[in-house]
Amino acid sequence: MAAAPAEVPTPLALANPDLPPAKRKKEDNSCLEISPVVVPATDTETVGWESLPADLVRRIADSFLPTNDVDCYMNMRAVCPTWRAATNNPWENASDVRFHPRRWIVLDEVFHSKDNDRWILLNTATGRFLHKKLALLGCSVVATTDGFLILADKSPPHAARVYNTLTGYTVPFAAPVPLEARVAYVASSDKPSLVLLGDSSRKLYEAVPESKDFDTHKRIPKGVYNFHRKAVVSGAYTQFNVPDLGRAIAPLLKDYHGDPARCFSIDLPRDGEDLRCFLVGLDGEVLAVMIAYRRPLFPLVFKMNTETEKLETVQNIGRFAIFIGHQRCLAIDADKLPGIEANCVYYTERLNLSAHICKYNCKDKNVERISEAAEFVKQHKKFVLLAHRPFTIIQLLCSYTINIPDSQLALQQMS
Repeated sequence: MAAAPAEVPTPLALANPDLPPAKRKKEDNSCLEISPVVVPATDTETVGWESLPADLVRRIADSFLPTNDVDCYMNMRAVCPTWRAATNNPWENASDVRFHPRRWIVLDEVFHSKDNDRWILLNTATGRFLHKKLALLGCSVVATTDGFLILADKSPPHAARVYNTLTGYTVPFAAPVPLEARVAYVASSDKPSLVLLGDSSRKLYEAVPESKDFDTHKRIPKGVYNFHRKAVVSGAYTQFNVPDLGRAIAPLLKDYHGDPARCFSIDLPRDGEDLRCFLVGLDGEVLAVMIAYRRPLFPLVFKMNTETEKLETVQNIGRFAIFIGHQRCLAIDADKLPGIEANCVYYTERLNLSAHICKYNCKDKNVERISEAAEFVKQHKKFVLLAHRPFTIIQLLCSYTINIPDSQLALQQMS
């Protein structure tokens, strides 16, 4: 797990060049006096860290990118002008995917408030938490996706902005944000494009930075829209071909008597409904996870067989754990986060206005509640954690999957 580079310690020999050699105290006349070897002073003692070779600086900086610790990369570039000159500037090319947040989630619904400009992010691959102070002056948060914040100017016409939480760079858009937008993703190509989803109209809005308005795609059938939305909120949309997976899931839903228009819905299950389906990216693959809302209640996990293009049952998810809420689904490397059990599916079971956290063990097919008392209570449209802080990591991740924050822009217009 990479950590943000703090101040680089000065080697002892450089910090104290004039210390006299230490001597060992004589215990008797037969003991020899022992002194350390003193290395003659050389010009290297006056060389500063800013004089490291440029290729070495680049190699050190680039070592942060495979784990997407872009914030560490930015901190290293801030050390001195020579280190900045030796490394690529993420602000010069907003489309460079090396500097895009990947595998990061924003735990905003638990920690963030209007009076608090500190945000908490989690790298689901490395288990590293990142506390960021983000001064979003004059902007409303519309949605979060990966480690991006989708913003809108508070003043009309509410132009869109994409804020990279790891680099601090903002891509301004000319197009105004539709008020119904609550879910979004950033597509990477020659230039970044922003895609917004409107739940009330079931339309997709797409724009590039210079677009005067969002291009509006025609109204999408309910089942297709719900399927696409589930892929977006779970971050799985970047890892699979949507039409191919949709065709593979269709016969599976038929086998389990699932309604395509309802099984991907984000609404709470109604009486008599048996099945809900979620999509999650896991270790380069996309899994379909079904929750059967009947007794016994347990998840069913499937993955795509690329040769047969059919979904097959998964009995073992290895070192990973899957978290499922009413809104979204995500996978976590359990080895990186203490307290989370590998090869398990954590999900929320609703009972009227409260909800319990349950754990399903894929190996022994055993279901158990994390605690006897309910962890959530429904207030308005959200499920609020009942536990006192500090929350456990399991509670935090379940809260992330059971809720999606409202658009601050929409709330501003309503008030």
